[in-house]
Amino acid sequence: MWTPHVALAASSPVAPVVLPAADQPLARRIVPLMHDLAQEPGWRAALRRDADMQALAAERAARVTAAGECTPQPACLAQAWLWSEADRDRVSAALVRIGAERARLTALVGERMRPSRRYARHAELGDAALLDAAWREAAAGLNHIIAVYALGEKPRYPVIDSMIFEIRDAAYPALLKSHAAVTLAEGRGDDTVFDSALRYAMGLLAANERANAIEYLPLPSGLNAPAFAALRATKQTAYPYSAVLVFGHGPEDPVSHTGVLGHLRLRLAAAQLAKGAAPVIILSGGRVHPNRTAYNEAVEMRQELISLYGVSPAQIVIEPHARHTTTNMRNCARLLLAAPFAQGKPALLVTDPATHAYIGGEGFAARNRAELGYEPGRVTAGPDVLSLRFVPDAHSFHVDPQDPLDP
Repeated sequence: MWTPHVALAASSPVAPVVLPAADQPLARRIVPLMHDLAQEPGWRAALRRDADMQALAAERAARVTAAGECTPQPACLAQAWLWSEADRDRVSAALVRIGAERARLTALVGERMRPSRRYARHAELGDAALLDAAWREAAAGLNHIIAVYALGEKPRYPVIDSMIFEIRDAAYPALLKSHAAVTLAEGRGDDTVFDSALRYAMGLLAANERANAIEYLPLPSGLNAPAFAALRATKQTAYPYSAVLVFGHGPEDPVSHTGVLGHLRLRLAAAQLAKGAAPVIILSGGRVHPNRTAYNEAVEMRQELISLYGVSPAQIVIEPHARHTTTNMRNCARLLLAAPFAQGKPALLVTDPATHAYIGGEGFAARNRAELGYEPGRVTAGPDVLSLRFVPDAHSFHVDPQDPLDP
């Protein structure tokens, strides 16, 4: 079952200092399939033994080496790392060959991937089809990272999510060459066809200072520890709602910690908590506005609730990753559907009048379907004009590799 970003197991004294590419925290968070393949006995070895995967790994390495003198630069330097359609088809065929041993396929998909709920959008597919869908989604995600953070293509929200480098800078090709050289130097004897590409993509995120996806993890510890402990000890059936939800509204200036609408939403949340609506408030929002801000919306809102309204840390849960209203809803759904939250009751979303009308309308539902591929829950009218009821949907557990700052 999914848990909110459980900590990595402690390393043994003989474990290598540097984790394999698929086991590193950022890769695990964004592209879980690579970790699942690496961790399931038999799959990693089978991928390394497969003759066509050996050939594909050699061909991809040759493309990268040849790209050092390619034209036009810088585009061709990064394009050498992309997964072509032919590459993806060859990997799909290899997964079919390796998964032809039914026990091996069941161990990976039936006993590891499905229970994790990280592939929830594909849950209705058979095991082989689910694995293929997950692979093609992972490859598209890695290509997206390269397209945005090496080639400078615009992401869905370019104002806050774009590459930090100037692609027309004369020094930029040298930076890409250096990144490729370091990536190749990191190669290990036990690498599969995936590992070098994983290192390249995750390295691009690090170089762009976009490792947002692994900040404040694991969520049950740190700032959330008091609230998670209190929830486990609380008779939650006494409350009408599982939690009060507040979404951040980051300011557009670099000095303010919390946007104006954020202040208003916090007042509403504190009032609902005082009325006994729920045992905790969930504050959702990452480091979003202005671009590359040092302030995290959820963390700043938490401090304001404590300092201005006297709310106890044991009554506050932060969700510090969401960058858009769609993922505010999705990330809150992930929390609400996991322990220690009470199941089977709605949450109460409080917000300002304009946002209330937006989230409660069909336009927002359509946006969720377009951007996430599903609605993260059911939204209905709340008990007053500034609140909405939210019942989370388990599709929200699905990890989206094409949203690398908050998958």
